[in-house]
Amino acid sequence: MTRVVFGADSAVIDVGRATRVPATATRRAVQARDRGCVWPGCHRPASWGEVHHLRHWAQGGSTDLANLVTICRAHHWKVHEGGWRLIRTDEGVVALPPVADDYGPARGWARPRAPDTC
Repeated sequence: MTRVVFGADSAVIDVGRATRVPATATRRAVQARDRGCVWPGCHRPASWGEVHHLRHWAQGGSTDLANLVTICRAHHWKVHEGGWRLIRTDEGVVALPPVADDYGPARGWARPRAPDTC
């Protein structure tokens, strides 16, 4: 069962937890708002970007504008495979490096190699 909430004009307002991938209109809104990769210092255009959940969907993060950002493939890799985190503050989006305890022999896996830079 999936919960769908409609507005007065019959437009879909919310589709509940069943939607992990943002709708096309949501993706366009995120990319228009961010105008490119939100990683500090990155200047790649929105057309090169991917939409990323600040709080992962599997951990209860919603698929709405407040929880989504545009991020380029290289920085998206850093977040998902490299252990980096993105958080939103009053000043903008901040990238936090991996915590040393998250990697290493104690966890049974090695630190991943960063992708080649563009």
